[in-house]
Amino acid sequence: MMAVCGVVRRNGRILMCKRPAGGQYPGFWELPTESLEGDETFEDALERVFFERLTVVPQRMKFLGAVNFSVRGENEQGACVCEDVRLCGCEVELKKNFVHIYGYDDFRWVRPRDLKRLRVLRPCVTLVTGIL
Repeated sequence: MMAVCGVVRRNGRILMCKRPAGGQYPGFWELPTESLEGDETFEDALERVFFERLTVVPQRMKFLGAVNFSVRGENEQGACVCEDVRLCGCEVELKKNFVHIYGYDDFRWVRPRDLKRLRVLRPCVTLVTGIL
């Protein structure tokens, strides 16, 4: 599976979003992230996550790097499954400054050194520490 996340920086901080209750990894923090659908491009997936979940439109996007990881879970029959994921990070500039959230429970502007105070998904930490 391919996924993409957006790194938005402002005043030495990065935008982190809290995953919603009822979904996978509820309460964990991540960079705004979306899985690619079909033949969707990174840019299209980033535009979708920022527009649908944060009601903002990305102005510029620049590829920063990628990390590979595995996701473990259960299928509908209760059997353990493992899926390999490649998460690509892109620096994103937003057209407007204010963010409204619809697909996350919360958002914060966080200094990279303060990520350890949040329950952040490991691939996001790996990307942020590798590119900042």
